[in-house]
Amino acid sequence: MRAKILAVVVILGAGYAAVGEEAAPMPKEGSYSSTSMGSNALKVLPMGKDRLQITWEYLGASLSDDGKGPTHAASVRCLGSVHAVNGEYQNFTNSCVFTRPDGDQIFSTEAATGKVGAASKGTATFTGGTGKMSGITGGYEFTRIGVRPAVEGTGQFITRSKMSYKLP
Repeated sequence: MRAKILAVVVILGAGYAAVGEEAAPMPKEGSYSSTSMGSNALKVLPMGKDRLQITWEYLGASLSDDGKGPTHAASVRCLGSVHAVNGEYQNFTNSCVFTRPDGDQIFSTEAATGKVGAASKGTATFTGGTGKMSGITGGYEFTRIGVRPAVEGTGQFITRSKMSYKLP
């Protein structure tokens, strides 16, 4: 009987240690750097010899450099498209959802210019959120680098961002 009681105490104590203390509240505003990595499935529509329409669904994950910030340890899902003429584009758009570990979400829209197959630079705006992220404002500047795809018809990307946010 003593062994069973001891086992229950040890298990309950281990469970409490795994949960740990509640994290400190997030500051109402701040700036931080982050890196995200992910992959997308591309759909390419050739339009004559000089034009392409490309659409995608991107799935990835984001980590802030300091382990803090609203998008730290969040999954990322984006839907986007670009129309390129002679390999250059001015109208890259991406709508993204960051899903935080607590389930709250942050929404953003991205815009960029560049060349197909080259690194792109752009800006994004936080357009809202759910739960504790409701009313978030701010955004980020990003540089996105494509790496050699693991599978034809996909793209893999690393994105470095400088983010700033404000919560109500």
